[in-house]
Amino acid sequence: MLKLRKLATVYPNQLWLNLSQELQLEAWQQSQPHANAAARCQAYLNYLCLKTFIPWLEAWLAEANEAKDVNHRIFSANTWNSLWDVVNGTPIEWQGLRLVLIPSETSDLEEFAVPREWVDIPSWRKDYYLAVQINLGEQEQSWLRVWGYATYEKLKSLGIYDEGDRSYYLNQKVLAEDLTQMLLAPQPDTSPQAEEVPQQLPATVAQELLAQLSKPEIYSPRLAVPFEEWAALLTNEQWRQQLYNQRLGLTATVAVMDLRQWLQKADRVIEEIWQAVETLLIPLELGAVRSAENPDQTVSPEAIAALIRLLQSDRPEKERCQAAGVLGQIGMGHPAAIEALTQLLHTAKDEETRWEAALSLGKIAPDHPEAGVSKARLIDLGMQLGDCQVALIVTIRPKKEEKIGVRLLVQPISPEDKLPPHLTLSVIADGETRLQAQTRSDEQGQGKDKILQLGFSPPPGTQFQVRVALNEASVSEYFLA
Repeated sequence: MLKLRKLATVYPNQLWLNLSQELQLEAWQQSQPHANAAARCQAYLNYLCLKTFIPWLEAWLAEANEAKDVNHRIFSANTWNSLWDVVNGTPIEWQGLRLVLIPSETSDLEEFAVPREWVDIPSWRKDYYLAVQINLGEQEQSWLRVWGYATYEKLKSLGIYDEGDRSYYLNQKVLAEDLTQMLLAPQPDTSPQAEEVPQQLPATVAQELLAQLSKPEIYSPRLAVPFEEWAALLTNEQWRQQLYNQRLGLTATVAVMDLRQWLQKADRVIEEIWQAVETLLIPLELGAVRSAENPDQTVSPEAIAALIRLLQSDRPEKERCQAAGVLGQIGMGHPAAIEALTQLLHTAKDEETRWEAALSLGKIAPDHPEAGVSKARLIDLGMQLGDCQVALIVTIRPKKEEKIGVRLLVQPISPEDKLPPHLTLSVIADGETRLQAQTRSDEQGQGKDKILQLGFSPPPGTQFQVRVALNEASVSEYFLA
């Protein structure tokens, strides 16, 4: 068999990437918890794609001086398995451009097959579909090859749909090969969304479908029920995860996150699903302050002193709050900044200022006993949100009498977006809704709110549920205070 270098010479316009033996072993281990052999193989190939293509794309963008954020967290870190158990494909986004990698081990490259889910579910539709061949062997005999790609428009106009496996097939001759041309001059899909969208399932119907599809004899759930019902079930993260759990025979118990672990070196114990807010949200410009990309840049004592003067009680409260936030960006290693933020935390009358002081302490002195912690995760409400990606942000800080303060925020990933109307954020304990907030609509019926927020201070040991819902779709997280 030809080695990788020779193959890259024969097909110079295609992307060839080596697959290490270490990555293959890691992918094999990660792919074991699946319902059957086909699902394990599907997860294995997609894991190789994810862990190989993303580093290449990030390196290519850096070399091309393209300051674009690659987002492969479209599905949360702990829900990749629930996706790959039932559908082939790994979605990726960068600066609004939507891609999906469709891997296969086949050596027959006459046709490119794309599962219908990535084409006909409006919120899952992509701009580009990448055909990936995986070859497994030893050393240079193991590689990943992007042998072509197609746009959504080309897939819909030239592709042949096969109801037997619910896939679109596109002839190899109409695929483009040179991936760099697409990256240099991307053309996002601007065609109108399909009028027919997946139906919304009542919870009772969804539970009946979950019971049916979780049976071992149902080898491929995506083909076992009408597509409209399947799409509605698939795009609801909670139901998709429940289907995955039931197909593996896992218990229906939910994972409860102990928030006090976040205060005990959170970065070392927190699960992958919860990330630093700065890594998830698209940031606003920070002006002249030092950024996270330049942590070694020194800040003069004079600059710190000037900000500390803005924290004094005779300054406007908004100014004090903003100054506290900036100190959290540049005050690392400055004892005077830590002392000033601690004092502000004790003396500020405004709650928002106290929160900002605690969070800044968490950034520049994470071991401080009064430091706050803020973590975020993407929430998936399927087609309900359209192209708007939304994050749930949970912020906590120590308070008196062993209590902790909890602040919940729901906001779009991009600061340019607004939340859809009638999106609700609820706190539920002992089966009762204790707190709830809902987004509003403007005169045209569009969303007018950029954030949805709730704050409270539960007694130690309280277990509560945080629920984000829109129409029939919802996502819940469970916490212990």
